[in-house]
Amino acid sequence: MSKAIQSSEAAALWYIRLRDAEPDAPERGEFERWLTTSPVHQAEYESICSTMDQLASPKSLAKLADAMEQNAFLEKSAKRQKVVKHIAHVVAICAVGLFALFANKQYEIWLQQPTAQIVADTPVGNIAMRTLDDGSRVTLSGNSQMEVKFYRHQRHVHLMRGEAIFDVAKDANRPFVVETELAKVTVLGTRFAVNKLSKLVRISVDHGSVRVEPIMPKSEAADNAKLLTNGQVVEVYPNQTAVITQRRAADAFAFVNGKLVFEWADTYEVADTLSRYRARPVVADGQSSHNISAIVSVQDAEEFLQGLPNIAPVIVHNQTKQTVIESANTKL
Repeated sequence: MSKAIQSSEAAALWYIRLRDAEPDAPERGEFERWLTTSPVHQAEYESICSTMDQLASPKSLAKLADAMEQNAFLEKSAKRQKVVKHIAHVVAICAVGLFALFANKQYEIWLQQPTAQIVADTPVGNIAMRTLDDGSRVTLSGNSQMEVKFYRHQRHVHLMRGEAIFDVAKDANRPFVVETELAKVTVLGTRFAVNKLSKLVRISVDHGSVRVEPIMPKSEAADNAKLLTNGQVVEVYPNQTAVITQRRAADAFAFVNGKLVFEWADTYEVADTLSRYRARPVVADGQSSHNISAIVSVQDAEEFLQGLPNIAPVIVHNQTKQTVIESANTKL
């Protein structure tokens, strides 16, 4: 510590000690000896006294109070600036988060906007082929209906009624999805058929790979999905089970050539299929028979229907608005 600082501190201590001391106090003699030891001591003591006298005046006290308030204000301002900066930082983070959410939402909305949309159906007895915007070809059986929606991330077909063959153009960035009430079929590029019957949905693959998921909660659908390849057939039932069968996949494509193939079909499948080629619909009633196997020309469908009792235990009732295939064991 320098001598000047030591002298200043000593002068301040002497000022404090002598402020309330009596005129004849013993320490005054000691103070006089310290004061006369060096001119520096005298200068420091006079400086201390002058400063304290100035502070003791009302004007000086007011200035000091103002200075203290100003110092407190500056401290508060500094704290406030820190808080403001913190809030601004938080607001900036929130703004970025909100922008990201908004951008993501807008992106989802953008993806969900169809780039192309059509609804196609075929009259009873007619087969129609349609080429879609992506080059895929769809062949609809008689009395069938579908809705096609193309999105930027997906090609989607809802088969609402009947039967269709899909020859899908490859597009790795946009999977081709066909849905019914019971099943969801996903492909990238392949040829397959979907037959929507009243009791089940049948998917038959000519070539390529097809993923079939029963319609159920997503957490369960993946576990029950089936991956089909060339020549395989899967059936999806209302109880959400998907079963790979030993049926010939080629049979599903025969209607294009005017043939209807039944392999161990039940009466409900026969009724659904014949209704696509007959003005008066066919319905099945009673206990179903599962032993009907036949290859029928579309033009001979009526003759086959009327002769059905010859090959299966059923009765055919021709009514005004419909024809009923009934089990022979069911009472009218």
